[in-house]
Amino acid sequence: MQGIGISRWLASLGRSDGGQSGFNQVVVPDDSVWFTFMTVVSLTAGTAFIMWLGERITERGIGNGISLIIFAGIVAGLLPGAKQLLDLTRQDVISVAEVLALVVFMLIIIAAVVYVERGMRRIPIQYAKRMAGRRMFAGQATYFPMKVNTSGVIPPIFAGAVLSFPATLGTWFPFLQGFQRAIEGNLWIYNGLFVLMVIFFAYFYTALTFRPDDVADNIKKQGGYIPGIRPGRQTAEFIERVLNRLTFGGAIYLSVICVIPSVISGLLGVRFTFGGTALLIVVGVALDTVQQIEGHLISRNYEGFAGPRGPRIRGRVRVAA
Repeated sequence: MQGIGISRWLASLGRSDGGQSGFNQVVVPDDSVWFTFMTVVSLTAGTAFIMWLGERITERGIGNGISLIIFAGIVAGLLPGAKQLLDLTRQDVISVAEVLALVVFMLIIIAAVVYVERGMRRIPIQYAKRMAGRRMFAGQATYFPMKVNTSGVIPPIFAGAVLSFPATLGTWFPFLQGFQRAIEGNLWIYNGLFVLMVIFFAYFYTALTFRPDDVADNIKKQGGYIPGIRPGRQTAEFIERVLNRLTFGGAIYLSVICVIPSVISGLLGVRFTFGGTALLIVVGVALDTVQQIEGHLISRNYEGFAGPRGPRIRGRVRVAA
C-alpha cells in the first residue's frame, strides 16, 4: 500500500501541482500500470533485503541489526547537516556565536537524553527466608527497576503518524483542507496537538506492555514483598501509581525532545533537524550496543578465567636481569 502511494506521488510531481513541489518538469513521463508495479516491487524487495541484512547482523554481530541500520542512516545525515550549518554561517544567515550556542545546546540535550534513558526508579523488594530441600536460605533484599521512559520512541512515532493523516486526507477530501492548513500553518497548534498525542500514546502503550497485576503476582509467588506494602492488590496499586508518575515524566521528556527542532527552526528562521525521534533512536541504540559489548567482554573474561584452556588475560611478568 505504501509503494502504491509513493508511485502515485511520483507520478503527480510536475503534473497537477502547478510547480508548487519544486518540479517544473514531469518526473514520470510514462505513467502506466507497469511503472506502479515496478515501483511496488522495487520498494518491497529493497525493504525485504534490508530486513534480511538486519537479521544477519543480529545473528552474527552485536545488537539489533535493524536498529543499527537505522542508526547508521541517521548518523550519515549529520555531516550534510553540519555542512549546511557551515554554509549558512558563510552566508551570514546566522552568526558564529549562534552556531557555538547551538553546539553547546546540542551537547546538553544529548547529555539530558542519556541521563533520562539510563534513569530508573528502583522499587525495593524484600524476600523472606525460604526452605529449599534441607537448606535454609536467608532473606534477600533486591529491587525492581522501572525505566523513566517506559514507552521508548513509540509515542512520538504514533503522534507524528496521526498528525500526518489530515495532510494525506486533505488531498482526497476538499472539506479537510481547511483543517490541514490550520495545522500546518500554525506552529503552536501543531506542537500543542503533538504534545497531547505523545502523552496519550505514552500512557496507552505503557498500559499495553506493562501489567502491574502480573508483576505483583510474580513478586508474591516468589515470596517477596515491598516493605510497608501488603502483597497482592496493594502492591499492584503501588506499582501502578509509581508507573503513572514515571509515564507522565517520560511523556513530558519525549514531548520536549521532539518539539525542540521546530521551536529552534522558528526562532532562527533556518531548518534545524537535531532532536526528535532520530536523537532518541541514536542515543538508545548506542547505549544498548555499548551495554551488549560490555556484557560480551565480561562473559569472555569469565570464560577465560574459568575455561579449560586457562586464563586468557595474563599480568605482566617482571623479568630480572
